[in-house]
Amino acid sequence: MKKSFIILVISFLSVLLSASNARPSDLAQLQQELAALRAQIADLKRSYEARIAQLETRIEDMAKTYTIEAAKPRVAAPAPIQSAGMGRYFQSFNPDVSVIGDFTYHTTDTKEEEFRNQFQMRQTELAFSASVDPYARGDFFFHVEQEGGEWHIGLCEGYLTLLTLPIDGLQAKAGKFKVEFGKANKYHLHNLPWVDFPNMVRNYLGGEGMSEPGVSASYLIPNPWDKYIELTGQVINNRNGMSFAGGEGTSLCYLGHLKIFHDINESSSLELGASLMAGPNDDGLGRFGTNMTTLEGVDLTYKWRPLQQGLYKSVTFQNELLFSQHDRPFLDDGADIIEPKAVNSWGGYSSLEYQFARRWSVFGRYDFSELPLSSSSRENAYSAGITFAQSEYCFWRLQFKHTDRNFDKDSNEIWLQCDFGLGPHRKHEY
Repeated sequence: MKKSFIILVISFLSVLLSASNARPSDLAQLQQELAALRAQIADLKRSYEARIAQLETRIEDMAKTYTIEAAKPRVAAPAPIQSAGMGRYFQSFNPDVSVIGDFTYHTTDTKEEEFRNQFQMRQTELAFSASVDPYARGDFFFHVEQEGGEWHIGLCEGYLTLLTLPIDGLQAKAGKFKVEFGKANKYHLHNLPWVDFPNMVRNYLGGEGMSEPGVSASYLIPNPWDKYIELTGQVINNRNGMSFAGGEGTSLCYLGHLKIFHDINESSSLELGASLMAGPNDDGLGRFGTNMTTLEGVDLTYKWRPLQQGLYKSVTFQNELLFSQHDRPFLDDGADIIEPKAVNSWGGYSSLEYQFARRWSVFGRYDFSELPLSSSSRENAYSAGITFAQSEYCFWRLQFKHTDRNFDKDSNEIWLQCDFGLGPHRKHEY
């Protein structure tokens, strides 16, 4: 039909040209031919319009027939993988691989600091993530760090997440992971909003937070307010030497975490968290017939980011408190061990970050922390800095920190940090 239409158009143009050069005696014949061509073109137009209408009707009928609900019965449930051939099929998919570098320059007036006044590749993170099968996902994070002049590689996190459990809203994971205590503990170095972890995290949970092998289950709690309420329970190995057993401990720690997320409006949100963790320590018999440490924590995060296009402004106000009860034996005047008592201590931080331009933001943070084994030893720290986001894949940060201690010398520190990433992995979960 398209070919016929083209031929008619050419014929029509030919008649017009002939008419322009024709004698008056031939005009009547040419006018008749022109009228006949016009009639044929009109017939073709009506034919095309009819076909278009027919196709539109067929498309509407198909859209009504092949809806998602109508297609569900036709989709068979995935068959269990039984043959070795299917196993090799899934293994042929390469995981997402990323490399993230954390490069710093650190200067301080503390002479005992190992990397004082030096450039340092503080950490390199290798990330591997992929679907294991239709029901689970695997994630691995390795850290390459320098210790005592030598480079070491270690597993920061490596876990399997079960995505489709029989109960709606329930997920579980097994492996080594960052424990769900508070907010800052779950960060990796490259996605901290500051150069360093708050003093509270370092003193109670470890230099880069607490991550241990164990199992975890999280459940989205249905509620009449249609809010995001997540309850997480974890059982992990008890090898954290800051607050618990450490070393080659054979006991377990138990943790519960509740997170509530609330959208205040289109531009702002509020996240509230509560954490509880308990486990034995190495300091003698305590409150429950064994040596125990109990940690409680609360965290509150407010975020504001307007949706107005071209307005690059945001505010993040993040706060945490941690309370510790650590059983510890005491000696009487005769150097005999008496009934252990709980050392009650606490710590916290408050951080405010303000993005004032598309690539620029500033932040300030206040830290207060006692020590797990000594509530009389405490430190106050004040940090301020500025961040330039070169792109989604690279940022630069400058930070100053002053720390007052009542058990050691005060210190002043300056960091220059550059973080850059290769591959798809950038940020961790919100």
